[in-house]
Amino acid sequence: MSESGESSTILAPLDVSNLQAEGLLRQGTSVGSRRLHKRRLNRSSDEEHHGIPLEIPQNELAMQDAFATIPIYLISQETLKHVGLSASKADQLWSAWTNWPTDGPGRETDADDGGLQVSFLDFITGRATRSGIPDTTGGSDTEWYTCLNACGVNQKTQAAIMDPFFNDVRLDRTCLDWVRDTIKMRYAGLQDIQRASREREMELQRAASRPGPPGGGERRSLSGLQQQSTAGMSTDAWGSARAAAARNATGHTVLYKGIDQARIESIFDADGSMAQISKLCSSFPSDFGSRVAMYYFTPNLKVAEYYAGYAKRRAECESVVMIVLRIPNAAIQSLTEPEIQHLHWPSDVWKQMIWNCRRNNTLPKHLRVYKKATLIIGSISRKLNNVYHRLDTWEGVTERHLLKVNPDRRTGAHGKIATQYAIQGQEKGEDWLLENGGKDIKVFPYPHAALESLIAENRD
Repeated sequence: MSESGESSTILAPLDVSNLQAEGLLRQGTSVGSRRLHKRRLNRSSDEEHHGIPLEIPQNELAMQDAFATIPIYLISQETLKHVGLSASKADQLWSAWTNWPTDGPGRETDADDGGLQVSFLDFITGRATRSGIPDTTGGSDTEWYTCLNACGVNQKTQAAIMDPFFNDVRLDRTCLDWVRDTIKMRYAGLQDIQRASREREMELQRAASRPGPPGGGERRSLSGLQQQSTAGMSTDAWGSARAAAARNATGHTVLYKGIDQARIESIFDADGSMAQISKLCSSFPSDFGSRVAMYYFTPNLKVAEYYAGYAKRRAECESVVMIVLRIPNAAIQSLTEPEIQHLHWPSDVWKQMIWNCRRNNTLPKHLRVYKKATLIIGSISRKLNNVYHRLDTWEGVTERHLLKVNPDRRTGAHGKIATQYAIQGQEKGEDWLLENGGKDIKVFPYPHAALESLIAENRD
């Protein structure tokens, strides 16, 4: 096995030496952890945490605010705790990983013998949300805590998932869904830290090979590199003047999406040009996608901020971003049926489409015209797919199945119906998206300060 080898350390060796010399990497709170300055976590953390000075005194209180604890090794017992598992659950899973049976699939750390291998992430999610755990789709907090405890989720992560401020978002998916999502988000965040460290190491190697005296501004250059290395990512956080300017696009329809940054890794190439817009595509089943992937954005800023806020609430030290897409009004107006479709509550067709798509049904013939659409503009549904499976007919879809937004930015039963723009995820829709704003998508870090502001302004 190679889990203790350099290839799986989160921080690269040369980067470790430089960070320690700069006082930006210190001893962790346990044998298998380190404390890394928050401005060196990932490729947008320098701007997210720009208010934290790089020079921090050696006292515990100052370090708590300026440093984040991360595992030394990606595949480790510390990682099991980092992704949200309790100490006892981490012990149990680490024992299972290190005492792997000799028959059956191997581990990703085993020598490749041509057979099947299990990744560490799949192992974690599979064991933590194993079959037999009582999942819940209802609103009973007791049932949710029973499920979270059965998964072995630690108390801090339970509190984040169960934060009542985000109840409407949470109740759109099952407990096991959110456990898996949180684990995957945090693990992807560690991989993001690992990529940033490898890039800093490469820059240190390049700097060492260049002529000239050593030192002298190295800290500044590496900080600049960290900002520039995420090509396509704004160096200004959400809430800045530049982010506000991106929302003010005359002659355009401005759409938003909140997502954790690690999920969109490689969306831009090294020059900052759009490379893999498919990173933003949502899998099916979804509101308007039965057996077909779709791109979903919303013109309702409050909806996107609410989803970004819930991701940030559940994050450990991961970055969350707000995506801004600006589509020329002329491009939308040039579409005619069946290329563009409108599906809004309370039409029966909207109810039929939601009921069939969320159940992943084969669409009835009279609804198949919507599969030809490049763009569908319509009302956003809510509640779990399982809820729609329990409805005998589409006539069971009611106003309770709508996502609404109140004036205080929160979703709720008495607000304005939220709207979404759904773009076909296959070639035709993707080409249209790229030709009409997709290549110029703006991505802004969503800092913890934005989450604090969201909650402080709107907490009951």
